[in-house]
Amino acid sequence: MSDTMQLLLLFGSWLLVCVGSHVCIRRYYLASFVAAVLCVAVTLYAGYAELGHPDPHWPVAAITGFFMAGMVALVTGLPFRLMRTLGKDDQPE
Repeated sequence: MSDTMQLLLLFGSWLLVCVGSHVCIRRYYLASFVAAVLCVAVTLYAGYAELGHPDPHWPVAAITGFFMAGMVALVTGLPFRLMRTLGKDDQPE
């Protein structure tokens, strides 16, 4: 699989995790944090599945992945936050 395809699949999986997190968790920053942690777990598991053993540099991958996935989670959650702030979401907290 090409590097471009791997990056697209990674980004797509991060988006799915982030959207699912923001749908299930109403608090913006908590949902973003949970999404970032889950995205790191997905990334590390995908590396384990591809290599057949844990990445020897997994702490570095976890830290950098957390910051990148955190940015994706914050940006992905903006429409949800806007929708909830404007009162279009009728669900009680």
